[in-house]
Amino acid sequence: MLLLFDVGNTHTTVALTRDGKMFEKYRISTKKYETEDELYVFLKSLYGGTVIEGIATVVSSVVPSLNIVFEYFANKYGDGNVYFVSSTDYNKIVWNINYPKELGADRVCDVIAAYKEYGKDCIIIDYGTAITIDVLKDGVYEGGVIMPGFAMMINALFKGTAKLPLVEVKPYDGFIGKDTESNIRIGTINATVGAIKYVVENITKEYNTPPVIIHTGGHALYVQKIVDGVVDRDLTLRGMYYFYEEKKNSAC
Repeated sequence: MLLLFDVGNTHTTVALTRDGKMFEKYRISTKKYETEDELYVFLKSLYGGTVIEGIATVVSSVVPSLNIVFEYFANKYGDGNVYFVSSTDYNKIVWNINYPKELGADRVCDVIAAYKEYGKDCIIIDYGTAITIDVLKDGVYEGGVIMPGFAMMINALFKGTAKLPLVEVKPYDGFIGKDTESNIRIGTINATVGAIKYVVENITKEYNTPPVIIHTGGHALYVQKIVDGVVDRDLTLRGMYYFYEEKKNSAC
């Protein structure tokens, strides 16, 4: 059994897995835990009678300040081993960017899983607090794009203006709004989807053969009908598992 933590700026996905294929997972607020004991109590409330003690921990985190919590948790409740995902600790892929160490752990996981399962030519779009686009070409990671996420754009309008309301994160069926809410949804959700489509179409021109386009993350379904590709909701978790397998085998 393996315990996985995909720590995002807003939410953390917690998952238990035996084989890296099936996951018993929950999505919680990243603000829910600040100590190893709080984390343990929270996990016991989620998993009930399932044994979570004495097993290895894998962490993909974009919130470095929480790393110490997982280290303490692994030492007190786990098997003492915690594996933090990083591009510099995974040499099966060439990271052809200026500063590989700066690449977010979630993006590293996405790229690892895409390479393992979809091949050497992939464009991966992850819809989280920020939207990231990652480019894998001939088995080499060539870089990517970072955009504001859907909720971030809506919150920016709400917090940065006096009268604009906070609206639901949901695409609008059309491109001419008849009220304030529809105007905002078109200008944030629909327009961002259009930007993603434009960027992906231009990246695709860099390939000799069409790449596999993969959508993952919380809002991936919003884009599926507009931007070609497959939706793979557990891509990041499987990438974490592959990272763990590589680290475990290299230590043998």
